[in-house]
Amino acid sequence: MAELKNQESRRPSVLLVSVDALKPEFVFEQERLGIKLPTITRYFVENGLTAREGSKSVFPTFTYPCHQSMITGTNPATHGTVNNGIFDPTGEHNGAWYWFVNDKVKTLWEAAKEGGYCSASVAFPTSVGAKGDYIAPEFWWDGSGLDSRFIDAVAKPQGLIAEMEREIGTYAGGLDLSDEGDAQRGKAALWMLRNKLAPQVEEKPFFLSAYFASFDESAHQNGVYSREAALSLEKIDRILGELIGEAERITGGDLVVCVVSDHGTLDNTHNISPNILLKKAGLIETDEAGKVVSWKAFSQRAGGTAEVRLADPGDQESAVLLKEILDALAGDPESGILEILDREEAKARGGFPEAAYVLVSKKGYEFRDDVEGEYCRTRLTQKAQHGYSEEFPEMRASFMLTGKGIAPGNRENVRLIDVAPTLAGIMKVELPDAEGRDVLNGSV
Repeated sequence: MAELKNQESRRPSVLLVSVDALKPEFVFEQERLGIKLPTITRYFVENGLTAREGSKSVFPTFTYPCHQSMITGTNPATHGTVNNGIFDPTGEHNGAWYWFVNDKVKTLWEAAKEGGYCSASVAFPTSVGAKGDYIAPEFWWDGSGLDSRFIDAVAKPQGLIAEMEREIGTYAGGLDLSDEGDAQRGKAALWMLRNKLAPQVEEKPFFLSAYFASFDESAHQNGVYSREAALSLEKIDRILGELIGEAERITGGDLVVCVVSDHGTLDNTHNISPNILLKKAGLIETDEAGKVVSWKAFSQRAGGTAEVRLADPGDQESAVLLKEILDALAGDPESGILEILDREEAKARGGFPEAAYVLVSKKGYEFRDDVEGEYCRTRLTQKAQHGYSEEFPEMRASFMLTGKGIAPGNRENVRLIDVAPTLAGIMKVELPDAEGRDVLNGSV
């Protein structure tokens, strides 16, 4: 009897899987869209707790801010990861992204570890430096063998990637967003389960986060509703089935699985480049090759959103000129601009605390960072994009739970920042900085 009571009180292991850009309609309208997702259907649509209308993403609806919000339960303005790439008009950081975990608020990895879980992650964006037990982060340098060496150096513990690669082959660090890259991410997650988590599961439960990127990339290149994107999603579903099955085997079913996405996506129709107007006004200077050498104001893209900063916020002449340009865009019905927010308005939405202004585009108008050419063009860089307003229904993300103690049903008014506090509640660990709520019991 004592053994049964102990089993009932034991906290479950938790598997968190992010499927980049998975829209709720692909989960609940599979027949209409001509796709088959048997794993998602079996575990979640038929037997899980889901948000049928999706969850509200953060501002901006871009991959790296979203993932740090997902793992902290806070908005980008709070955790500080406000874009994919670091703001870098002149390229002095050589295209660096926000690979790193934030240093402002606690993550679910750290909370799980402190709360007695074995905390692990595979390929999750914004995980370099995460305070867990086994962290195989997403990072890249040039796509060569150097990537593995760099990732191994920043993995926790150091040497984890080299050990893993001896068994599974090259770890997909971040530049390989293809179906094959996701297959390697799946192998890495299975390796982590079998080699690092299974040996400890009798002593302590685990928290493992994993990530799959190919559906998002296929949509970028071929369109949201392309057959290529559908096939990528079906392959992810098969990998997901293997991952859940192995986690169930290891835990004896003492498991909760949460599958989420960071945002939705929609097809583009135009590219717009505010920096072209800023350069014409003398706010940006370039060399003969078109490279930015100095700037007084610069617009950096986040898909359907753009952050505009002043190099010197006290430069009143540039500030006045910038406002004139933006006012003209706001008054032009052909500009593709939906909203122009000032810094305080952007912070109130949860993003870009250092911006002078934030531009939000109309549906289909993707921002680019070009400084030369036409402001608006129909020749697209990517066929689909996100980063658009978090209020757009097309940007809603997916949220699904199944497993021990999870009653099937539907949840409304779910937000991306609710993921971490909900899982913290399941694990009974502390996440004191969370701005979201536990959707299972309503607490903040």
